[in-house]
Amino acid sequence: MLKGIPNIIPPELLKILAEMGHGDEIVIGDGNFPGESIGKRIVRCDGHGAPEMLEA
Repeated sequence: MLKGIPNIIPPELLKILAEMGHGDEIVIGDGNFPGESIGKRIVRCDGHGAPEMLEA
């Protein structure tokens, strides 16, 4: 368990965030966002809304 990191953030997302560099972008979209058509890597956080993920 990592201290100070909300448990709604999945380990896969933490790994992606750690690997990001300058110029990389991340999208936090809702269930209607067509992520599969534009994203290379998709991390689903079902059960958590976009505002909740942004706050985390």
